[in-house]
Amino acid sequence: MSRAEELIAYFGMKPLPVEGTYFINTYISEATTASGGPAGTAGLGLYLREPVSASTTHVLEFDEVWHYYEGDPVALYEFHKDGTARTIILGRDIAAGQVMQHTIKAGVIQSGEVAPGGDWSLFACTMSPGFTASCFRGVTKQELRGKYSGYEEIIESMGVPDGHETDLPADYVNERFSKG
Repeated sequence: MSRAEELIAYFGMKPLPVEGTYFINTYISEATTASGGPAGTAGLGLYLREPVSASTTHVLEFDEVWHYYEGDPVALYEFHKDGTARTIILGRDIAAGQVMQHTIKAGVIQSGEVAPGGDWSLFACTMSPGFTASCFRGVTKQELRGKYSGYEEIIESMGVPDGHETDLPADYVNERFSKG
């Protein structure tokens, strides 16, 4: 069993609907927001090159903080409303410009995958207010095409396929990790 398979099995990670990341919540606040969602959430995610596990393009209503843990670096892609896009590499090699933590602001379209040349990546995401199905919307390739020069290949590989569901099921709740 590979280290990635070991982590997926140990934590009981499952692919997220629409997005595709292997994921498990590790914390869901008991405190709630005015709208009834959790005040905060934290979870572990895992990307694989084969079989592919990645975050297709999506947008969240709240800031999301990413934390690198182990494996190969993570490539995060941000698509901003002003037509700019950028790539952030989460990893340990800070001398090469990698970062171990990065915040993607609310309303910024994002996607992520194992950085080119890698096989798997373990990371965490935290949000406050916490993640709920209603704060997520997948973004289709068609919505992005022609808007982000230099990112055409990323859009074609990471965009939600045209005609595919872009909302999580209204009753979607990711399980929380608990051992023994």
